[in-house]
Amino acid sequence: MKTPLFFLSSKSLIVSALFLMAGTGINSLMAQSKQPTAKPGTAAKPAAARKPATTGTTGETASTTELTKPVIDSAAPAILATDTIFTLQEKLMGHTSSTESVAISPNGKWVATGGWDRKVLLYSLDSNGFFKLVQTFTGHNGAVTCLMFDAQSTMLASGSKDFSLRVVDIATGALKFQTMDHRDAITAVEFEATGKFVMTASMDGTIRLYDIANPTNNQKPRFYTYGKPVNDLLAAPNGKTFFVANNGNNDVESIDFTGKVYQKFTGVHTMPVNCLTLSNNKRLLVTGGNDKSIVIWDIATAKPVKTLLGHTWKVNSVSFTKNDQYLVSTGNDGEIRIWDVNTGVCVSVQKNLITTAREAVFTPNMKQILVSGKMVAQGATYGALVYRTPPLWHKAKAKPVKPEPVKSATPGKPATAPRGPKPPVKP
Repeated sequence: MKTPLFFLSSKSLIVSALFLMAGTGINSLMAQSKQPTAKPGTAAKPAAARKPATTGTTGETASTTELTKPVIDSAAPAILATDTIFTLQEKLMGHTSSTESVAISPNGKWVATGGWDRKVLLYSLDSNGFFKLVQTFTGHNGAVTCLMFDAQSTMLASGSKDFSLRVVDIATGALKFQTMDHRDAITAVEFEATGKFVMTASMDGTIRLYDIANPTNNQKPRFYTYGKPVNDLLAAPNGKTFFVANNGNNDVESIDFTGKVYQKFTGVHTMPVNCLTLSNNKRLLVTGGNDKSIVIWDIATAKPVKTLLGHTWKVNSVSFTKNDQYLVSTGNDGEIRIWDVNTGVCVSVQKNLITTAREAVFTPNMKQILVSGKMVAQGATYGALVYRTPPLWHKAKAKPVKPEPVKSATPGKPATAPRGPKPPVKP
């Protein structure tokens, strides 16, 4: 389902390499183929000395596997009670039914929301944090389930329950590409880095590749049949495989376009995984499932690092801050939970106006969180929620986390995280 988002989406950074691989292997597939709250003046205990709590309240943490050192180094100060206050800034009104999806452009200037009214609303976001509705896109005949901007922040792709994919030009509002090849709801959509290709995943069990720069190249379908309904899709750091969360079992697999399985993230979730996200340093994979749990995984080893408990219904989305220090999750329980990644502690829980929280994303400057979901209407209008983050988040500058080499999932072929996108092979 779904995370989508920052300067260059972690998906977009590496998905071009995935398409490079697809160029060589696609022929055979064309037919089917937080920290605890501390009292002012006191220091929080080191993460390794803390015992996991088992309750579902703010300040909790639960872990199946704990590392002796924090997963991510951080120079941020200890969190105080006053630093965990998230205030509701506004509602982005305009939809006539509840919102299902939300996305922010890599340059931080555009926000898009998709709703059950079959519309996509585009807002501009200025440097002062003010939003303005600038465009309404129509054309879908079902709820808009997923949204993504291209790396250059010039195009917006949307997938729908009506099986359709639409790509529009932000500047002109013109429709650049559309298709209805899927036979069930589209659950994930992403651009590769150049914006020439788009990949979609669906509940119909297929993953499809489209050339939107040269649509005539799509006359011969290019798709891979996974065989199980796909809940979410995410390109892997090695640039050769992608993670798939499905509705058929409780695992997440890293596969290539031939269907070969290189990694399995298994043994923790007891129900299907709904959503995936990657840390910006490419070291961590986070999964959220029907079993109400969130699991942080070490990608290099495919082993669980922490299990975050607190949601009382299935988890719908997970997304990192730009510096990887915090994680925001949404659930069918209507809760928006913010977690400290180093400690696994839930630092804040928001639950107002929304009965089902579908998706949440941070702005690149970490000043706001945007949330889509089923909300109580005021009059006849609905929309997405905008929360302000605590002042500490954008006043105290944490020491940047330096990405470390990522081991390849391909046996016998070690690799580091790609330095930049490569142009895709012409299909």
